[in-house]
Amino acid sequence: MLEPRPYQREALRAVLKSWQDGLTRQLISLPTGTGKTVIFGLVAEAIRKRTLVLAHREELLTQAVAKIKLVFPDADIGILKAEERGGLSAEVCVASIQTAARHIPELVERGFSLLICDEAHHAVSPSYLRVFEELGFMGEDRGKLLIGVTATAYRGDKAGLGGVFQKITFERSILAMMRAGYLCDVRGLEVRTSATLARVHTRAGDFALDELAAVVDTPERNKLIAESYLEQGEGRRGVVFCVNVAHAQNVAAALKECGVPCAAVWGDMPGEDRREVLARFAAGDLQVLTNCAVLTEGWDCPDVDLIMMARPTKSRGLYVQCVGRGLRLAPGKSDCLLIDFVDAAKRHKLAGFGTLAGDSAVAPAKGRSLVEAVEEAERQRVRTTAPLHAEVEGFDLFERSRFVWQKVSGHYRLGLANGSALWVRAVKGGFTPLLVLPSGEAEWLSADVLPLDYALGVCEDQARKMGAAWMARKDAPWRGAPATDKQINALKKMGISYTLPLTRGEASDLMDERMSEGATAAQIWTIKRHRWHAHPELLTKWEAGRLIGTHKAERRTA
Repeated sequence: MLEPRPYQREALRAVLKSWQDGLTRQLISLPTGTGKTVIFGLVAEAIRKRTLVLAHREELLTQAVAKIKLVFPDADIGILKAEERGGLSAEVCVASIQTAARHIPELVERGFSLLICDEAHHAVSPSYLRVFEELGFMGEDRGKLLIGVTATAYRGDKAGLGGVFQKITFERSILAMMRAGYLCDVRGLEVRTSATLARVHTRAGDFALDELAAVVDTPERNKLIAESYLEQGEGRRGVVFCVNVAHAQNVAAALKECGVPCAAVWGDMPGEDRREVLARFAAGDLQVLTNCAVLTEGWDCPDVDLIMMARPTKSRGLYVQCVGRGLRLAPGKSDCLLIDFVDAAKRHKLAGFGTLAGDSAVAPAKGRSLVEAVEEAERQRVRTTAPLHAEVEGFDLFERSRFVWQKVSGHYRLGLANGSALWVRAVKGGFTPLLVLPSGEAEWLSADVLPLDYALGVCEDQARKMGAAWMARKDAPWRGAPATDKQINALKKMGISYTLPLTRGEASDLMDERMSEGATAAQIWTIKRHRWHAHPELLTKWEAGRLIGTHKAERRTA
């Protein structure tokens, strides 16, 4: 039996607590490679009621059964297929959405209480909605629970998942999971081409595939892809994402001409042929796979350490799904190399490296990491456009934390621009992350005890969501400005020595160092007694003293 990871248990507790609170349609958002299917088994085991698991394709059914069994070994589980009806009588029935839609009357008779939807970004499609509604999961029955799991809780066609799910009850970003050590690091390269997407139209939120293929599937560009592999990724086990079948076949041919063991796979390829190619890749006989719309979901090969995006896309979801194929951990794997072939697209917003950090508008400039590019966008500076000829740019995709954390009596504090603060509190066995609002109200960002890196990542995600991250960055613009008169006076009052010239950032760091002690027991008692702050234990000694002084001065004036 597999021992679940801490965040998988954390997700389970969040689901059960939210169901108890009346949320019957919940969404879980976790990056590709973090074991979302394991969470299926944990939820099914905890509830132990008739369960239907929906997979997006029939090829994923056996995989789902195997992973559920890892954490729910005594499950009565079966598969429902056109030729295999035994799953209907099992307590846990696994079916593709296509099969489920054809057997709705039989499924209704079974009276399912739990419905788990994999790849839930598809959940607004008519076939899914029909199954949800007919089985009674879209009403107000608190005895039923619908759980959607996805790596991308958004859709390129703007069809909101809020029409199905009431709330995202648990989510973690790629960056947070990398910091926690659950996903491997990524190094990024951009290879700029001379192709232009100016005349390619948009359909359903992404490029029209026929028009896109006509632009990017050229001998010159395909040769550039093959040469880029030899120059930048040779020896790595790679997956190339292409526009259509012909493009996948042509890129594979270009790679083979360069002596790279390679083959193409695609959706309509005969199943036996596709399985044979994938088996050869898994065995190491092939070094690179090219594909079209078949390896984006549900395919796992952890030792893949190279992703090549040969197809431009406007879809955040598609981009994240593709890159996610290379983020799994594997023995001997130190990182994943992501090579993005970038074409001229002045009137289009492409998904790119910044998409992995949650901002598809961010693009790296030469010599700058993705994190630095995100910081620049947060500061709303104008980015320059790189030239359109073939050019390679490299950067550290996920540089470690660039936030200014203040250590306070063994805890960690991140002050935000709006007067709020994020805390990573040291507790027995680890750390717990929380947000403290200016009013003193506290919101725990996880009910679990977490490793330090993971807790820091959860807090930094929250800072970005609040739009307050720019103020807490190590190279935020304000930190380079001259220290203010107010800061100089504060340093003098606190008896802190300093040397001019002094920046605002340096002055702030000096004061933070002096204020690195938590509130005293006497201060906490005083503040609690007068109800001046909801959580005085989350104040520094200096903040508590200032709060007490302010209230005493107000009382004297009154």
